[in-house]
Amino acid sequence: MSGPLLPRYRRLMSVESWGRTITGVSLGAIVGALHGFALLALLPAMAALVTGGPSWGLGLAEWLVVLSVIAIVAAALDFWGMRTGYIGALGFIHEIHEALGAKVASMPIGAFDGASPGKYSRMVSQEMLNLGESIAHFVYAVIQRATSAVVIMIGVWFWDWRLGLFLLLACPVVIGLMLVSQRLVARGKKIAEPGEEELSTRMVEYAKCQGALRSCRQAANYPALERAFDTSLRTGRKALWLETAGSVINGALVQVIIVVMIMMTAHFAITGQWEGFAAVITIGMCLRFTTMLEDLVTQIIGIEERRELMDHVDEVMDTPSLSEPEVSAPLTNPGEVALKNVSFSYYEGTPVLHDISFRVAPGTMCALVGPSGCGKTTIARLVARFWDTSAGDVLVGGVNVTELTTTDLMTQLSLVFQDVYLFDDTLEANIQLGNPAASPEQVRWAAELAGVSEIVKRLPAGWDTRVGEGGRALSGGERQRVSIARALVKQAPIVLFDEATSALDAENEANIIHAMSELRKNSTLIVIAHKLETIAAADQIVVLDATGHICQQGRHEELLAAGGQYTRFWNERTAARGWALR
Repeated sequence: MSGPLLPRYRRLMSVESWGRTITGVSLGAIVGALHGFALLALLPAMAALVTGGPSWGLGLAEWLVVLSVIAIVAAALDFWGMRTGYIGALGFIHEIHEALGAKVASMPIGAFDGASPGKYSRMVSQEMLNLGESIAHFVYAVIQRATSAVVIMIGVWFWDWRLGLFLLLACPVVIGLMLVSQRLVARGKKIAEPGEEELSTRMVEYAKCQGALRSCRQAANYPALERAFDTSLRTGRKALWLETAGSVINGALVQVIIVVMIMMTAHFAITGQWEGFAAVITIGMCLRFTTMLEDLVTQIIGIEERRELMDHVDEVMDTPSLSEPEVSAPLTNPGEVALKNVSFSYYEGTPVLHDISFRVAPGTMCALVGPSGCGKTTIARLVARFWDTSAGDVLVGGVNVTELTTTDLMTQLSLVFQDVYLFDDTLEANIQLGNPAASPEQVRWAAELAGVSEIVKRLPAGWDTRVGEGGRALSGGERQRVSIARALVKQAPIVLFDEATSALDAENEANIIHAMSELRKNSTLIVIAHKLETIAAADQIVVLDATGHICQQGRHEELLAAGGQYTRFWNERTAARGWALR
């Protein structure tokens, strides 16, 4: 999205904040007009000072009164306008944070990638403050100086047509240089921005992945971060040269114009076409006018430097949201999950699932089995509508997931995935996240079933112990227990387990299997697992092959008797069970 910045701000602001911003800008225009009138008033005031008589009907004393009144009124309006504009800008920052949060929450999971944390953290911190500064300060200053310049250009014609002609001829030259300078600055920003964004992403990655980096002896010399620094430095230098060229055009060449105007004025004075005081007045007005235009260009460049930031915001706000109805269709079979002829691709031309169809009856347990990369986790995420299918339908409670609002769909589901995330809060708060309305007794019940109560006893502050960002104060198995406690306290009709018991020690595995048994009493379970006991206990087993097709489907005994991929899988797992290190 391109074009003027003000309309782009408008669509992101509330009526109240926009009203304050426009009020501030309008007051800035009035202040600019007053500044222009004050500079024009200096002309007759200086003439009255030189001649000792009235100029334009007023003497020096009267003109000083006029200038004093203009100064007082302009100062008061300037304060009011800037204050109102800053309040509007603060409202914009608050509202855009809420708008971005709501937008991110409505975007499909496929819109996020490894660069997203660095990109979004930079957007809502540094970039948002810069955008607020732009609407509060730069836009106000541009309107103010532009209005002053227009008033002066019109007014000087009434004083001396030759001075008016000077300024009129200088204006398009300065504006032309301004546009060239603006384009150079914009080009520099476009060159530097990708490198800065990559560097931000790598820095977040470097901070988050210290464990893995240290284990690989890369903590002090991480190549990806060094490459990002090198790229950012290289593109930054190119951008700096372009921006410097813009500043040279904006500064040095404008000064050349000023010198030319002074020389022409001196020529008219020497040849007797202007009196001495008229030449002095002309030189002073030309200097002030061109300085005003320079300031105007500087402020416009300041706005232009932030256009790229607004492009980032627009890119997020224009990302298609996951479509959902205003009102959910009524559930016809609560607790049921069904896939009908589902195919899916993360990338066009690279299918992951092919024509998947199966039904999980309410209150039953279905195990998904197959080699890594066959699409088991993808099926679970399609049920949760993290993505939409490429073809076919996913039904929850007898209704297509596209006919349910996100809130109603999530009410039907509890998710226990491998990548458990706990928030930097207490254990109790992390469990209660599954059901904010749950009573303390319900939280304790869920914690007891999931084995979290044992964890509480070992922690220094018990239930009030903060688990750290991401749950770093707990082990992987303990985080899984908290995640299952969330599912228990939520009491959703359908629970999705993705490798919930993989890579756990015997104690954690026992607690999680016990909690799964409790969930099975009231919920439909879809389990992705490799543990033999979990798979054998399922009411239905869906076996996928490496190409993302269903190759077998049935109960454990039926599949073993039929032979094929499931039998080979079971025999391999059974043989591996007896392995031991010697």
